[in-house]
Amino acid sequence: MKLICSYILFLICHQYTLAQQNLIADSSFEKNKFIPIDYSAISASTSWSSPSRGTTDLFCKCNDKKLKKLSMVNVPQNSMGNQEARTGNCYAGIFACSHGFYREYLQTTLAQPLERNKEYIFSMYISLSDYSRLAIDKIGVCFLNKAVKYEHSNVITDLRPLYINLEEEVGMDINEWHQLTLLYKAKGGENNLLIGSFGIKRLWHTGNTVPKEISSPINKNIERDAYYYIDDVSIFEYKPEIIDTAEVFNPYFAQQEQEVPETEIVEPDEIQKLPSDVVMAFKNVLFQSGEAILSPQSFPELNIIAAYMRVDPKMYIEIYGHTDNAGDEAKNLELSIKRAAAVGNYLIAKGVISSNVNSDGYGSKRPVESNETAEGRKQNRRVEFILKKR
Repeated sequence: MKLICSYILFLICHQYTLAQQNLIADSSFEKNKFIPIDYSAISASTSWSSPSRGTTDLFCKCNDKKLKKLSMVNVPQNSMGNQEARTGNCYAGIFACSHGFYREYLQTTLAQPLERNKEYIFSMYISLSDYSRLAIDKIGVCFLNKAVKYEHSNVITDLRPLYINLEEEVGMDINEWHQLTLLYKAKGGENNLLIGSFGIKRLWHTGNTVPKEISSPINKNIERDAYYYIDDVSIFEYKPEIIDTAEVFNPYFAQQEQEVPETEIVEPDEIQKLPSDVVMAFKNVLFQSGEAILSPQSFPELNIIAAYMRVDPKMYIEIYGHTDNAGDEAKNLELSIKRAAAVGNYLIAKGVISSNVNSDGYGSKRPVESNETAEGRKQNRRVEFILKKR
């Protein structure tokens, strides 16, 4: 069914491109104030911007020979990989996953607001960059009634995006542009579009690496970064009388409407089981040696803590990070502090009052198992917490 939906949406998008107005003013990122040569230059676009402090990139072909040698964002060869623009000379690029909760997004104002109960076809082309060390399972699209602005560079958590599957459509292919489509029924008044990574359920190691001679924001030592190019974004009104596909679209559209990122289901009796004034270890918040990045598998357990603390503003949490004894102890201490901070930052991002969160690290000084075995070292790479009433 998904393949049928995608194929029919592709045919309709192609037909509408020839016959209707695209509500995206600059679909292929060509209308720019200048040709960028460095990262984080989405502000050069006259239509697109970053809604947060995430430093979204703009890639453009540079014809000036001197500047081309300096450019980190040239087309086709750049610091993220090698990709020709699908249309024109430019495209955008975003970190869909990176250090901590860092994310990058794209936002643009539509040529005119969407009309209530009318259906619209959204389409964009996406390509996983050559040097991207991770791939994600889905990308989110938000239709908004006004532009948004966030004073952080973390995951945006207060929006309800529609998701498009990347696992089947893109996978780990780094060569081709892949068209992503969805059908959207307008609530009325939506005049802004926001694209990016919200809830991530699965990550894949791509096996890609950054060449030693290339300077890139993609980390060469840690597999933490998923980077995607984006081009040819479009929104067209869908008119059923042109082609009758109601039986195909309805299930697809319902699936998009019902999905909500990182839905938290916390039963009352489950909340009551959390004791106060007792040091406990998170069961699923574990780290690979040398890393301080939370995996998506950590989120459900942390979501329960966050929900519990949001209910009671007087509840205070202390978080303690620990490592195994591999390597230099000074670095272990620093790493343990970062691990505890990563947990605290996640809780704050989930709505916990920041003054109710405190974190610290102890390096390898407080092992719970022997460091002589791999399993023991794994258990020592842990984060503990204690809940207290203020």
